Amino acid sequence: MTKIKNFRVNLRAREMARWLKKERGLETTPELELQIQEIIKESKKWVMPAAVYTTLTRQTAEKTTSIPLPPDAVALSLTAVSIGPALEAELKNAAKDPQREMLLAALAQEALGQSLHFTVRLIGEQAEAENCLMSSPVSVPEVPVAASLATLLGVARIGVEIDAASPELPPHVRVSHWFWTPVPKGSSRRAEPAGRAEKVPA
Repeated sequence: MTKIKNFRVNLRAREMARWLKKERGLETTPELELQIQEIIKESKKWVMPAAVYTTLTRQTAEKTTSIPLPPDAVALSLTAVSIGPALEAELKNAAKDPQREMLLAALAQEALGQSLHFTVRLIGEQAEAENCLMSSPVSVPEVPVAASLATLLGVARIGVEIDAASPELPPHVRVSHWFWTPVPKGSSRRAEPAGRAEKVPA
């Protein structure tokens, strides 16, 4: 398992505006764009990215996870990303200020998405070295599965605690997975950037 902390993420104002329009029905205006830029500037106080990730051979993945692998998959990558609890606390404090709450919610989604993207890029470099393609990452919505994968990854190393009696992940944590498949013979297409398959105890 690999751990990385305090890496930089590029928060995109345009994507936050799109999320606000789709999820909260807010039309993009010059005023909203200015508010998004301001909240991004403030985000340095709250967004503290960290991640743990690994890539398992197909044989190990089938023994240690409940994720069904496609027939042509040779490996499975897993990651848990966290942006830290500070932004979550700020969101709770903004409960009585709907506009600020919406901006912070968009910030949280963008920060989680970009933290995942950073991790995928790192693993992509490994996949390319192995002459493999990677599927798009899929976030795990099922609570028991996500908690099980988070435990397998050892999320305590990035400050995330899971209660065995109530294994729900905090909102500032996201668990995702994706598959590796060999580049077809004769194909000129290069693998997406990402790592060598890592074996873990069954």
